Amino acid sequence: MVQPREPEASIPPSESFIPAAEPDSVTTSTNIVERIDGNDLSELFDAPPVAVVEPPRFATEAELASVSSFTVTLATGESVDITQSALLGRMPQPAEGEEFEHLIVVTDPGRSVSKTHLEFGVEGDELWISDRNSGNGSIIREPGVVPRRAQPGTRYTVVRGTRVDIGDLHLTIT
Repeated sequence: MVQPREPEASIPPSESFIPAAEPDSVTTSTNIVERIDGNDLSELFDAPPVAVVEPPRFATEAELASVSSFTVTLATGESVDITQSALLGRMPQPAEGEEFEHLIVVTDPGRSVSKTHLEFGVEGDELWISDRNSGNGSIIREPGVVPRRAQPGTRYTVVRGTRVDIGDLHLTIT
């Protein structure tokens, strides 16, 4: 037969509640322990200080508006807004350790566009592009400037209104 257990002694509610302290800049675990029941137990603990971390916050509308955004529009009419980075190709694959905001897949039955053809990046209020060693290359056609072939692996800052020929296809940056 099971014997009923004696109820454990309970701590009166008024003594068990310890209000949260407003941290100055750093709170140590020993400071927290010193306050429990008025006893100084700090010698039992040798913990490093714990930094107070600011809670995450959402960006304001003004901050969001200040982020540069560029639109890449394919000849098909499809478009993608880029605020950070992107890879474009028939089947774009980041290299090991790379991360991109967008992987832009283009349909190219003639296979004039490479699997991973072009890279885009935003730095400040500028957009750059880089040919990823594509088979047919990339031609940059900025307004009012002589067209130039992109050298693989070289970053080219481009302006809005630039057309980029990729194989038999093209895209426009706005």
